[in-house]
Amino acid sequence: MTMDRVLRLTSGVVLMIVFFFGILPAKEVHWFWKAFIVFMSINQIQSAFTNWCPVMTLYRVLGVRECKC
Repeated sequence: MTMDRVLRLTSGVVLMIVFFFGILPAKEVHWFWKAFIVFMSINQIQSAFTNWCPVMTLYRVLGVRECKC
């Protein structure tokens, strides 16, 4: 898989995990999950403008190839 696809997959999986923690039958959702979803949103917005995401650095080290589109 290319960097673009791996980043989308990672984002989708993490957002799904946070969503499931958010709908657990509890009296109140812990503030961490709310803060985490805000962090993910801000990170994706800045990534759209800068084409850089902290996870990209990790994936480059792991050998994920860049898309030559």
